[in-house]
Amino acid sequence: MLKESWKFFPYPSFKPNQEQLLSIVYKAINSRSHAIIDGASGLGKTVGSLAGALQASKEQGLVILYAARTYKELDRVIEELEVINRKEQVTGLSIRGRSEMCINEGVLRFSNDPRTVMELCSDLTKSGKCAYYENLEDAGMIRALMDDFLHKPTGASTLISESKRLEICPYEMAKLLLPHVDVIALNYAYLFSSSIRENFIKKLGRPLSQHVLILDEAHNLPEIVSEFESDHLTLSTINSSIEEAEKYGKPTVKRFSDSLLELLSEMAEGEHIVDLKSVVRDALRMARIDEDLLYFLEEIHAFGESIKSLQLSKGKVPRSYIHRLGEFFLKGVETSGRSDFIHLLTKEEDLPLRLDIIALDPRTSTSEVLDSVAATVSMSGTLEDMESYRAVMGLPEDTIKTALPSPFTEEQVLVLSCKGVSTLYEKRSPEIYKRMVSKISEVVRSTPGNTGIFCSSYEVMEGLLEADLQKSITKPLFVEKQKSRSLEQDRLVEEFKDMSKHGGAVLLGVLGGRFSEGEDYPGDEMNSVIIVGVPYPKPSARVNAQIKYYESLFPNKGMEYGYIIPAMRRASQAAGRPFRNLDDRGVIVFLDYRFSTKYLKRFLPCWISSKLITVEDSEGVLEKIVLEFYSNYSKSKK
Repeated sequence: MLKESWKFFPYPSFKPNQEQLLSIVYKAINSRSHAIIDGASGLGKTVGSLAGALQASKEQGLVILYAARTYKELDRVIEELEVINRKEQVTGLSIRGRSEMCINEGVLRFSNDPRTVMELCSDLTKSGKCAYYENLEDAGMIRALMDDFLHKPTGASTLISESKRLEICPYEMAKLLLPHVDVIALNYAYLFSSSIRENFIKKLGRPLSQHVLILDEAHNLPEIVSEFESDHLTLSTINSSIEEAEKYGKPTVKRFSDSLLELLSEMAEGEHIVDLKSVVRDALRMARIDEDLLYFLEEIHAFGESIKSLQLSKGKVPRSYIHRLGEFFLKGVETSGRSDFIHLLTKEEDLPLRLDIIALDPRTSTSEVLDSVAATVSMSGTLEDMESYRAVMGLPEDTIKTALPSPFTEEQVLVLSCKGVSTLYEKRSPEIYKRMVSKISEVVRSTPGNTGIFCSSYEVMEGLLEADLQKSITKPLFVEKQKSRSLEQDRLVEEFKDMSKHGGAVLLGVLGGRFSEGEDYPGDEMNSVIIVGVPYPKPSARVNAQIKYYESLFPNKGMEYGYIIPAMRRASQAAGRPFRNLDDRGVIVFLDYRFSTKYLKRFLPCWISSKLITVEDSEGVLEKIVLEFYSNYSKSKK
């Protein structure tokens, strides 16, 4: 197709390989099929996929669902749609969860989690006690507002602020707009969480078969979707249900919960697989409760609902631990004996007892969506093994699979792997950490601006800090905290980025964390990135069950699909952080010799593996190579 034929591509020229991206997306939608695209950072995947999808969707009367993990990624969709809209009129809307869109102070004051927000919201709207919801009855104002929003793409923050100004509910306003826009940018949960999906689809105004689905950063999906279908219960909830049963006069629930505690405390330490249906049955027998198992759980679930209604009528937070107990064990009974779920009991020193219901197969949630939509496009810069993604997600065998070459030249990217260091558990020692810190300081000294360090675990991060990482570097150090709030994280990363204009800084985080995947660091915001260790999960009953399950589905692939590939994708995602714009340049350093082995190297994206150089374990070698790279690049730019 000629450049002039791409009506919805808004820029004067294509980036390298970008027009091929448009063509693949157009072809997949036009033929009502599926496509997987492995394309490195800097390709312009967001605008390219939108332009190709809009071209095909407009021709066929389809609507685009653009799903991503973070709000920043969804904001980027609206930003690109705004640029497209200057050339060719398009409409779009980005939406957030009900808890993020609620502006009712009464709801927000009582709520500390999305579930409570949803329940409070539902109760208030049904009883006519939410003014923001009631104001939607002003048909003239709503019609004028819809006309305004439907002339241009609208981001969630704009929708929220404008709705707040007019004192109407942003969430309900979004629902009114959904059936009328060309593109809906949304979080994965709207489609892949079974507890949310059914309600959301009803609001679209048309069946899923009339929608195209673009999945951005699709490498995240298998794990995230499984999390949506999983659940957990802690010791504190069981204890609180005992107190609640005493307060509201429910002796059978007290005896059941007491028996549960006794049973679980007698089980072995550590992490092991249990069957929650058997646990409930044994607890009922111990508590001398002669009732049908399901009947009892449904009864306490309903009793919990009545407690919540009573609390709400008194102006209190509508929370019930008995309700939560019933909800969890009903799901436990429902998933008992299924090969695609496991139940775990975890009892570790210094940590509260915990029960988990874990979904092992993302297809449990994805198949309904992927089989229903008109077409799908899965994109990521770390889908090197596209076949594993296709198989795990349950896409058909004839899915289009395309790897697009990186737009970055040899002069822009230096990839190094260091001999002599590893985070293998048996190799970890104060001496190894000191050697790693020495190599990190060499990279930091020879990097002109900012450096990112991403570790395979918080334990490895602590090892570096204990080995005096902070003293060994001359630049300010910003450290990711394990349980910090999102606002605190935002502030920290913005301060780090700003230091690129003031001599540079160092960011220390973990692989798979928000800083290593959810953030972009273009230009000098991150020049060098250091990957410390291979982020394999710790051996556990859960990991072993995942590997065993995949092995049963995909013979001889269980270890790769359930253990190796997810870890290598996390490492590759972090490695690509400095490369966002076409003129970016940077250094990737793998501080673990295993990345240069023939086996692991094949799981790295081609744009990284083809450039990887193994560096000898000698003092000063790393500093010399990195310094020379940046020096040569500066000369070539003059």
